[in-house]
Amino acid sequence: MMVGRRVGVVIACAAAVLMLLTPFVTTLDDLLAAVAQRFGLDAAVAFIAIPEARLVAVVLNLVGIGASSDGPHITVAGANPVTLVIGWNCVGWQGLVLLGLTYLVGLRPQDSLEARIHVVMIGVLGTVIINLGRIALVSVLAARVGYYPAIFVHDWAATIVTVIWLTGFWLFAQRWILEPSLASRELAQG
Repeated sequence: MMVGRRVGVVIACAAAVLMLLTPFVTTLDDLLAAVAQRFGLDAAVAFIAIPEARLVAVVLNLVGIGASSDGPHITVAGANPVTLVIGWNCVGWQGLVLLGLTYLVGLRPQDSLEARIHVVMIGVLGTVIINLGRIALVSVLAARVGYYPAIFVHDWAATIVTVIWLTGFWLFAQRWILEPSLASRELAQG
């Protein structure tokens, strides 16, 4: 099989898996939101919206898009300026919960403490950056394209990006940060 064809097969398989996972992850997000609200955790998460709105405004201004923030509100300038509210359920806490769930599976006791700390730090920082990018993209879409494309990205595309991020993150972590276990090294040496 030619290399180009193998890459195409891998991309097609990855897209199929992604399409299968998207409803599961979205449903899990909705379930997490309902549980959080039931136990009053929505108020505990809401405080993140204010600094997140400030960071998104800074990111948008850095790329040349006029934006400002006031509390949890982001105002994006343009032909049709729009003000958006970052609610407690929009801050991206579900992505951090999903990341935490992957830590339960991906981090092993035989990995060094230093490697596990690196994986946790990179995972949290990457997830926060993904969340900031998602909110920035939704803000720009709402101001420049309209409400419905922004809602689509907010509800569906963000889930897909989170799944892609977690997959890429764990491929990176397993290959370059976490060392193979002693048993697998001994098997490889034969």
